Amino acid sequence: MIAPLERLANNPLIRPSQISFAKATGTFNPGATIDHASGKVVLLVRVYEGDTGRSSLALALSTDGERIDEIRPGITREEPYEEWGAEDARVTWLADERRYAITYTGYSPAGPRVCLITTDDLLSPERYRRHGPRINGENKNCVVFPEKIDGQYVILHRPMPRMVCIRVSSLESQWPDTGVPLVGPRPGTWRSSRVGAGAPPIRTSIGWLLPFHGATSIEEGNVYSMGWCVLDLKKPETVLYVSDAPALTPEAPYEIELGRIPQVDPANFKTGIRVVFPQGLVERGDDLLVYYGAADVSVGGARVRKRDLVMSLADAIRLKQGGVPL
Repeated sequence: MIAPLERLANNPLIRPSQISFAKATGTFNPGATIDHASGKVVLLVRVYEGDTGRSSLALALSTDGERIDEIRPGITREEPYEEWGAEDARVTWLADERRYAITYTGYSPAGPRVCLITTDDLLSPERYRRHGPRINGENKNCVVFPEKIDGQYVILHRPMPRMVCIRVSSLESQWPDTGVPLVGPRPGTWRSSRVGAGAPPIRTSIGWLLPFHGATSIEEGNVYSMGWCVLDLKKPETVLYVSDAPALTPEAPYEIELGRIPQVDPANFKTGIRVVFPQGLVERGDDLLVYYGAADVSVGGARVRKRDLVMSLADAIRLKQGGVPL
């Protein structure tokens, strides 16, 4: 049995009513990292503005990772490729370079595009350096590994409907729009329609550990859940483990929205908005903390002891358990 995640007692951690600088109807899909200047957990949260019908990204700071101390504006819509929204960020601390890589979706008439920002100061948006869209065509759900492998940056992204792995020599150059397929949809499972990378992975003794999301088809309810994936440390194109059942699926009241909300097309959710969408993973003490979008409305968090999770995954890998990646 894989060590279970435990939802944080203070969930939802962020609600739309906590946003003071916009008329928010949604605060969800948070990227997460540790700010290495202050030691605080920082969430980069999507804020859906009900009056404009557009999204921006807010910085939410937490001393303990379980209670939000402050929320301030982060990434606003400044460039043409962000005209319709800046959405769904992931944040990677590149320790060797002393800088952060922020991948996010720039949404515009050209469609959703994977975009990149780099900075040496996460809490100062005026220091953010935009590099624009990195991948040709419509694409989302992109994460950058925290370390180079064989001198190259390793990146996961999603050309629909599967997660692929690419390598590049420079983050600032154009990235390939195709790569080595890692995990894809499997009919009749919790990820029957599509999958995508969740948070940037962390190094463990058994491999690169990352949460990812899977979704069922619209006919099956379009339910978004979270699973675990383990990739080989030296060759991340090799999948060692993938969850055969969700590690976290919409069950709590704040993960299920039965009413209409402006940020969601109701035609896509026939049985209500049932969403657990992981985008942040940080280490805090002995625990791993996962941060996720709940029902496209709020931010939730869950914890698991790192040692317990790694040991249980090691046992599953040794026994050749888990789901089929592709």
